[in-house]
Amino acid sequence: MQRLFLTLLCSLWASAAAWGCPWCRPRVQAGIHTPAYPTQVLLVLLPVATLLGLGVGVFYWDKLRTHFSFSPYATR
Repeated sequence: MQRLFLTLLCSLWASAAAWGCPWCRPRVQAGIHTPAYPTQVLLVLLPVATLLGLGVGVFYWDKLRTHFSFSPYATR
């Protein structure tokens, strides 16, 4: 319980710094939310999807290998 409280406290403390500068914040938000925003988000998330696909492939490797392997004597 103490660890959860400490995590929440630290995350709230760090989020206050993101809203700290009233002059820079609108310019930073305007720079992030441009027409290229969906492309940038997809490029950032592409490694996550790749690693997730590799992890699922490794986890189910034994089932995938027997399903996609060709053997003339195998019966299905």
